[in-house]
Amino acid sequence: MHQIDLPNIAANTPLWLALVTTFVAALSGAILGRQPSRVSYDIVGVAVFAFVLGLGGGITRDLLLGNLPPLALRSPWYLAAVLAAVVTVLVIGRWIRVGSWTFIVLDALALGLYAVIAAQMAIEFGLPDIGAITVGFLAAVTGGAVVSVLRGETPQILLPSQPYALLAAVGATVYVLLDQFSGGLAALACLGSVISLRVITLRWDLRTHSVRPLPEQDGSGPAEPEAR
Repeated sequence: MHQIDLPNIAANTPLWLALVTTFVAALSGAILGRQPSRVSYDIVGVAVFAFVLGLGGGITRDLLLGNLPPLALRSPWYLAAVLAAVVTVLVIGRWIRVGSWTFIVLDALALGLYAVIAAQMAIEFGLPDIGAITVGFLAAVTGGAVVSVLRGETPQILLPSQPYALLAAVGATVYVLLDQFSGGLAALACLGSVISLRVITLRWDLRTHSVRPLPEQDGSGPAEPEAR
């Protein structure tokens, strides 16, 4: 009985898949720039959001690992994917259904790929398992958090909401735990778990809950030291 040798797309990601991931993430960023809000953004603002969401994860990963210059800046194709996303949103953005299941699955795929590729690269750089999971998690969520800050909002991953950051952590953990047995299986398991959990949380509207705040102080404040 022959053993099936699954390709490890985390260690050897096809260029087309990396570009699709970048395009989908950048598309989300550009759409955020065009959504109605208290501030209207110009073409630069829309492009910056697309750049941060499309390439922010990879750049964060490379900065953490000291892999400089970042891979996303060594090839023109990644920037071309971001530019294509910006043009797409400017031309037909009003007809793009962000809430459609197709877009949701592609967004979850991008989340999982950012986590798994970063975790794999961290392993190659000799980081321990917890370090690889941390790098994978940060690479997956940093872009969205930065965009929220630029929009003057609290990052959604910090608030009670449908799990998103947790999915990146789960995906990176699954990959790191299974990588010692089969890199190909680990990559597919990571992507499968992230996409499945994303669909499940949306389908049943599962949400995180706020942590109970500490009781208020009596208002007296800390005691002042006595003068000597």
